[in-house]
Formats: sequence, C-alpha cells, structure tokens
Amino acid sequence: MALTPTSASAGEAVAELGAARVRYDTARWQANDRPGRINFTPLATAKPRLDPVELRVLEDAATCSDLARQAFEIGHYETRSLEPKPVSIGGKTGERFDAHTGCRNATPRGVVICVKAAGHAYLLQALNPGCEGRNLFSGIDPLEEIAGGISFVANDPREASAP
Repeated sequence: MALTPTSASAGEAVAELGAARVRYDTARWQANDRPGRINFTPLATAKPRLDPVELRVLEDAATCSDLARQAFEIGHYETRSLEPKPVSIGGKTGERFDAHTGCRNATPRGVVICVKAAGHAYLLQALNPGCEGRNLFSGIDPLEEIAGGISFVANDPREASAP
C-alpha cells in the first residue's frame, strides 16, 4: 500500500492496494493504510455529511454475497434479505449490497460494494459498528466519491488475456 501525491492537482493523491488505485481529494479525505485495507476518513466540511469508507482486499475464494454478509457482521445489520445490485467500478463489474441496521433510531444503511479483479476480491464499504452515522437526509451516497476514483491495473495474467 502506498499513498502517493499526484501531479494532477495539489489536492489529489493516489492510494494503492493490490491492483486497486484510488485517486482522492486530500482536502476532503485522509487515507490511512493498514494491512490489506485503506481507511478513508472524511475531513473538514465533508466530515458531518460522510461516513468513513474502507477499501479491503481479500482472497477471491468466496462469493460477493458471502463476503458482504461477513462485512456486515461489524454492526447491527439485517442481512437475511440482502439483494445485490450490479455496479461498475474502475471498469469492472461488481455487486452492491445495502443493509438496514437493527437500531431503533434512524441510522444510515450499511453499504458494501464487491468487485473481483486481478485474482482478488475488493470490498469498498461504509459500515458503522454502532447505531450512529451520517445524516440520513444528506442525499449523499457514502461510497460514490471514493468509488469514482478507483481504477485497477492488470497484474494478473488472466486479466491481461481477457477480451
């Protein structure tokens, strides 16, 4: 994992995790690397409206549905009726899962996006371990900004030979 300033703009940087490259705005996000993951924390004016986002890389053995269910175990999420929705991230097709919390007060849904690339599964997630979170009425998708900055490099021979 590397955090690299880019020449595109003084406020941009690129975080790398496996085959994933994430371009993000350093005025809006702080990226912290951990083994197998990057944690993105909203800063300044974005902080009250956005939840933290995490990008994880895992072995590609499990299905995206199974990986999403495991990710939702961090909080109080209802996962009995998870329905995947197709998404595209960095030119790769993936699945998005939204889950309601089991909390009594109004809290945001947990969101997990799973993309398989370069022989690994990448999970982009916005989850809360408790019953607190961003403003439900902000109209902001918690993963949209980070997801829009993701691209994948083909470092797996299976990726390079795909049509």
